[in-house]
Amino acid sequence: MIEKVAIVKCSNYKQEEVDKAIKKILKLLKFPVNKYKEILIKPNVLGYFKENLNAIITHPSIIQSLLKIFRNAKVGESSATDTENNLRKTGYWKFKPIVLEEKKLIKIKDEKAKVLKHFYLPNPIKEADLIINVAKLKTHTLTKMTGAIKNLYGCIAGGMKQVYHKEAIGEEKFSKLLVDIYQNIKPELNIMDAVIAMEGEGPSAGKPKKVNLLLASKNAIALDIVAARIMGFKARKILAVKEAIKRKLYPSYEIKIVGDFKEIPNLKFEKPSRFKRALIKAVLLGMTKEKIIVNESKCIKCGICMRHCPKKAISLKPYPVIDTKKCIRCFCCIELCPHHALFLKDHFIKRIFKKIRNNVRKK
Repeated sequence: MIEKVAIVKCSNYKQEEVDKAIKKILKLLKFPVNKYKEILIKPNVLGYFKENLNAIITHPSIIQSLLKIFRNAKVGESSATDTENNLRKTGYWKFKPIVLEEKKLIKIKDEKAKVLKHFYLPNPIKEADLIINVAKLKTHTLTKMTGAIKNLYGCIAGGMKQVYHKEAIGEEKFSKLLVDIYQNIKPELNIMDAVIAMEGEGPSAGKPKKVNLLLASKNAIALDIVAARIMGFKARKILAVKEAIKRKLYPSYEIKIVGDFKEIPNLKFEKPSRFKRALIKAVLLGMTKEKIIVNESKCIKCGICMRHCPKKAISLKPYPVIDTKKCIRCFCCIELCPHHALFLKDHFIKRIFKKIRNNVRKK
């Protein structure tokens, strides 16, 4: 079996340019546009960020283009924070989107799951006969990259995301949880916004990277494999991809690249800091007690970190104070802070290296 992955050039977010690229993608994949009645488009609207927003969320122009083609489609999202507010501020409200956490929840039972034997999905997800999964090409400090599989975590309603974070601490277990969710949704059309991507300390605190591409596949795993290789990762190093293959959710071992490229380009993204990833792993395993630090010059005391902490380990006094005994190191506070005011304190070894490096530079 051969899985097609389309890679199409798209130099900007002007509607005419995006429309042309989306039409080309659907033609390349030979996707049956008129086959489905109940269609739900799931973008990536992590939240509203004043800086680098186009590198953090799926750009609305892509959703606009899909709605022109799939005329009976609806847009649905559940952000990590206030979904309605985020959808309004990011330009999504014009699509009359479904706020997923406001809908009836359906209990899912899955004995084949590795972490979530039972969990809840909003009713619109289960009612749809087509899920169009529109992800964003970004690095991720915990999972290395955030792609098509991980984008479906946004189908989990509101605060349940924090609850499930408590059940899946660490990259390996969290990646298994992501595949648990994926195997109960299995979107049939997956698109990735890589016009402006993110590198470095993603998914929200990294740097924009102009890539000028849209990617797509009928298979989310195939899309993530290609996306990982574009970023310069070995696909099996992305643990969600590795787990999906292990579960035989991706039986094909041959990918055919179609569109504007014959081979997968390696664009050599700046990866999340090895020191930072090693530190996160050490913290999760209890090998070190490095603290989450608040940069008071950036903090506006909005309380987002406090409200969305799954263990209620944060209080405002008036700046965030983290109770290290309650903190489970899920790093939701760091990921969700709209002003990047929270960060994990560098390990003492890295601080020594920095000090040595700075001294050398002064000489």
